Amino acid sequence: MDAIHDEAITLESLLEQGPELSSLPEVYLRVTELLDDPSASVSEIGEAVQTDPAISTRILTMVNSAYYGMPHRVSTISQAAALLGRDRIKQILIGSVLVNLFTDPGIESFSLQDFWQHSIKTAIIAKQLAIQSDDVSEPDAIFIAGLLHDTGSLVLADKVPLLFDQVHSLKRKLGQMAAEKEVLGFDHAELGAALMTQWGLPELLATCTGRHHDSGYNSTYASSVRLVYMANELSHNLPPMDDGEALEQLREIDNWQLAGIPVDQICYACQLAEEQLFDVMESLGMINMVLRCE
Repeated sequence: MDAIHDEAITLESLLEQGPELSSLPEVYLRVTELLDDPSASVSEIGEAVQTDPAISTRILTMVNSAYYGMPHRVSTISQAAALLGRDRIKQILIGSVLVNLFTDPGIESFSLQDFWQHSIKTAIIAKQLAIQSDDVSEPDAIFIAGLLHDTGSLVLADKVPLLFDQVHSLKRKLGQMAAEKEVLGFDHAELGAALMTQWGLPELLATCTGRHHDSGYNSTYASSVRLVYMANELSHNLPPMDDGEALEQLREIDNWQLAGIPVDQICYACQLAEEQLFDVMESLGMINMVLRCE
């Protein structure tokens, strides 16, 4: 994607840049419509996905990865949809689409490897917390919310790299959100939420994206927002070794108790994210971005 002129930037002008921001690929829209249609068969879903060989291959790679732990190899999209269910296929689909949409902007202040590692760790932690929550009924949707939460930062690094560098230089002094407001007039969370809305994604995803730094948010989808907020904060740290270390990290996270998740489950979620990170990156075709740590 080509960068636009930084001096004329507005949130609206960013959203108008390039077909990859104006709408999601046609195959995603078509398959999502089928996934949301109870009368659509798994064979119809499979046929629609297979019109895009790259996405089809990614979905099958992920389904057969250690992350899902299938007892037998899955060889068709129809099989995958039948075994995993439509919500999980939708989760894999959006991850596959995102990997194709964005490339490394090639600036020193942004690492695509670090971005995806953080996003995937946030997604895994958020989903595991959602499994433990009495207030959230769709853990797979929370995984997607965690995966997408920082998409605005990716757009900024790619589209306005000079301004992104300015934000980076001010971040230590002002904090990320204040630095973005100072330089841009809006922040990456606002941009990400607007992008989710423009793409026609569910309101849950736009809200979690737009509010993932808001520790006091208490309106629509508040329980989901809290989990993504917590997961985002936790994923910046090394996974705690025990409940004591987890509690030390949590003391730095405002209002973490509002999520109602026990400390031992938060600790487990962080450890699980570290264990599963490589498998999820591999399954999404990101393996060249990261070396497996021994």
